[in-house]
Amino acid sequence: MMTKYGVVGTGYFGAELARFMSKVEGAQITAIYDPVNADPIVKELNCVATATMEALCTHPDVDCVIIASPNYLHKAPVITAAKAGKHVFCEKPIALNYQDCKEMVDTCKEAGVIFMAGHVMNFFNGVRHAKALIKAGEIGEVTQVHTKRNGFEDVQDEISWKKIRAKSGGHLYHHIHELDCTLFIMDETPSLVSMAAGNVAHKGEKFGDEDDVVLITLEFESGRFATLQWGSSFHYPEHYVLIEGTKGAI
Repeated sequence: MMTKYGVVGTGYFGAELARFMSKVEGAQITAIYDPVNADPIVKELNCVATATMEALCTHPDVDCVIIASPNYLHKAPVITAAKAGKHVFCEKPIALNYQDCKEMVDTCKEAGVIFMAGHVMNFFNGVRHAKALIKAGEIGEVTQVHTKRNGFEDVQDEISWKKIRAKSGGHLYHHIHELDCTLFIMDETPSLVSMAAGNVAHKGEKFGDEDDVVLITLEFESGRFATLQWGSSFHYPEHYVLIEGTKGAI
């Protein structure tokens, strides 16, 4: 059985998702909507371009919709696709505030369609293996998790929407994978969250307004902790998830 996919947004990530899905057995990309970037991927994958987002999300030759538009443009296609009875995969973050997230989730539930966010880190082999080691007691009881995703970003030719907090959510939302992974490892919702953030190295008209350093501390009812750090102001780049236990670490 062939499952037919439409893609909303074919910038770098959307185009790559379309290419990947076109190589999956039983999957076919049938329609693309992107007012700027559609033509190359339409020709490459031999599919159709729709004139509007609504046309793609209601297209009779689309079973599922992949949404890879900029972060602030996720809500409308999710709701439109769900109401048309299409299953939905939406790149992270699904939205930039709780109210929109809840409306999107509730709409998909009411429509009886599958709704998946692009939180892919928990499917990585290494993360799955770490979870299995924890379950087997290899490091004892997990006591804390520490994550970092840091680097330095120079002046860009233009200010991308990713650097405008109102459109991307900044590092906290755009790089949410480590937070999702931390909650997956801890298997518990935090009872207290504290955050500090600011812009220390990217100031002026040539930069956007997103924070270039974000620090978060999570406290859990079980007495455990997690710390998370993101930023583009670090000349010593680090990217890792450290899991500490009573008998060892991963």
